[in-house]
Amino acid sequence: MSEQVDIKQVNIAFAGLTAAGKTTHSKILAEQLGFEYISATKTILDIMGMDKDPDRAWLDSYDEIEKAREGDRADIELEARMTELANTHSGLVLDTWAMAWIYNGSTPMVRLWIESDEDSRTRKCFVSQGSDKQRDLDASRLLINQKDGDTRTKFIRRLGFDLFTDRHRYDVIVDNTQLIPEATEASAKTGIKIFSPVVLAAVKYCINKITNPSFDIDSNYAKNLIRSSNGMIISLGSEHKESYE
Repeated sequence: MSEQVDIKQVNIAFAGLTAAGKTTHSKILAEQLGFEYISATKTILDIMGMDKDPDRAWLDSYDEIEKAREGDRADIELEARMTELANTHSGLVLDTWAMAWIYNGSTPMVRLWIESDEDSRTRKCFVSQGSDKQRDLDASRLLINQKDGDTRTKFIRRLGFDLFTDRHRYDVIVDNTQLIPEATEASAKTGIKIFSPVVLAAVKYCINKITNPSFDIDSNYAKNLIRSSNGMIISLGSEHKESYE
């Protein structure tokens, strides 16, 4: 694959259900590409005037944050700021759920969804607490389900898409379900090490498609990436893993 392209002509929007790994892999990808990482969590905390660590805010203060979000003002402002950034800048990795659905600006965008089943996300949520674990696995499961359910309801009501089922706007769908078989930090680190090169390859493919219209016209490169990903790439542009198994 040609690397002679200006990769910073585009933005990348990451999404995935709670604890799928979108924040971790957004940050890794931003560093790999030399892009700027933009956190929707940090932005909405700033909007609401809440001085909390974005990496732990939902773990430590979910009910307090949801109370502050009542009335949709903060969410509307968040979406406006994210859209303005995407419209006026490139070379961004945007860690934000709604961007794939609300953005229709002129700066090209690669939209990526991380698929991860409930059990694996429960394990990741548990591990992400670090050494000071306030929630066991059952409580971690309750938290991710509550957060996802609340967010799904808001998006259906306000934006008209279903966070649980609507995927057709995504250029890349990747799956890390099998990469944290145990709720341990070692298992999580191993999974991240395996998954991050796959994410990078899929995103670089999409950037090449955007910046070079003649790239991979027959989709053979996409098919090979999917085949070689051991099930971690579900779809890549118009190519789907299921079609080539």
